[in-house]
This record gives sequence, C-alpha cells and structure tokens, in this order.
Amino acid sequence: MRQASWDRVGIVTLVLSISMSVSGCFEEGSTGEAEPRRSAPDFNLTRLDGIPVSLEENRGKTLILDFWATWCAPCEIQMPVLDTLWKTRGGEKLMILGVSVDTDPAPKVIEWVKERDLDYPIAIASQDLAIEYGVLGFPTLVVIDPQGGIHTRHTGVLSRPELEDILDEIAQE
Repeated sequence: MRQASWDRVGIVTLVLSISMSVSGCFEEGSTGEAEPRRSAPDFNLTRLDGIPVSLEENRGKTLILDFWATWCAPCEIQMPVLDTLWKTRGGEKLMILGVSVDTDPAPKVIEWVKERDLDYPIAIASQDLAIEYGVLGFPTLVVIDPQGGIHTRHTGVLSRPELEDILDEIAQE
C-alpha cells in the first residue's frame, strides 16, 4: 500500500515536471526592477563523497542548486548539461550542487550517479528543503547570486546556453 502511494506521488510529480518544462510555469527571474531578491534558505548538507556543503560556505559564488530525483526522466536530461558546465566553469566563482530528494537510501543514489558518470557535487536532502526553496516539480534549478539572493528558479530543463546567459547576467551585476 505504501509503495502504491509513493508511485502516485512520483507520477503526479513527473506530470507536473513535464508540463511545467513545456509551459515555462513557475519560472522566477529578474524582472528588470530594482527589488531586492529573496534570500536563499540556509542549508547544511553532506555530499555523496562525504564532504559537508552549506549555503554560507558558498557565499561570494554563484550557486546552482539542482533539485532532482532518480525516477525523474527530465532530470536525466538536465544532469549532463550541469555536469559539463561544472567541468568547464565550476570552481572559484561557480558552485553547482545536485540536491537529490529521493527516498531511496544513499547507496542506491550513489550507484545511480556512478552509472551516469556524473562528476558535479551531489548531496541528499529532505523534501522539506525542496519545499523551502519553492520546488514544485523536478528538475528545479535555483540559481543563487553571490550575495545569497535567489536570482532564478526554473522548473524543467534548461539548456546550456540558457544557463550561460543566466550566469553572464549575474556576472555583469
């Protein structure tokens, strides 16, 4: 009975994710107005490689949080794009963190990531953190500016040029 309930949640989330990626719903970004950005909720997580990671330690960098799950087909499209971006631009000015909200135990998530040969940092978080960040479907990318404000929240897949444009916009601010 419990598995059937989780299966329904997965199906509903997948349908929402696909529909939002097609329609562009729930996208939040700069509006050209001089309003202050909403501060990103704090977090302290442990990456799959055992290294702690927090919002505070990434202050001064642009941070992309990639909320995803192993059962999410659009996530599998987004992740290689982020992995390539990590390999080419990650480091001193850019941090990319995959945030798995799977209910599977860490060893299963680690195995899934290894099978796809992904190198960018990934952590496992509770669904509570996803809710704090306004995640309504998967994948959801939250781009946080170097001052800790949410610049962009996008549900669905973003292409590398779209991500590059966001990063360039932040760099020019």
